[in-house]
Amino acid sequence: MSAIDLSRAQLDNVTRQQEIVRTSIEEHLRAKEALGQYSKAAENEELLVPVGAGVFIHAKSGDRKSCITSIGAGVLIEKDIAETEKLLDGRIEELRKASQELDEQAEKITYAIEQLSKEAREQYEALQRPAQGTP
Repeated sequence: MSAIDLSRAQLDNVTRQQEIVRTSIEEHLRAKEALGQYSKAAENEELLVPVGAGVFIHAKSGDRKSCITSIGAGVLIEKDIAETEKLLDGRIEELRKASQELDEQAEKITYAIEQLSKEAREQYEALQRPAQGTP
């Protein structure tokens, strides 16, 4: 039974990780969409820029076709929008691979829980049989 409990805790952990990865994929896709819309805008065109949680601010596009991009460890650099979109594509692909790996882990853990539960039921039934035969 403790093995089942441990496996369920592992499954809960994997499920939380899956949700974090899915949220991150959605965030990256929204960023890519915003960059795509900005890069198509004419200079001084009015834009609605998403800031999160369904909130947008009004802004005007500039003549620059670059953005500030995080490259990790709190480091930001200015990059061309097309380069940033490629960077986002790479991150999205990595996140999708991680999501697939987590899905596979969840399947394995679920199968292990099913097997352990089956064994526990069989052992419980085996223990109950001799007790049923005695008056």
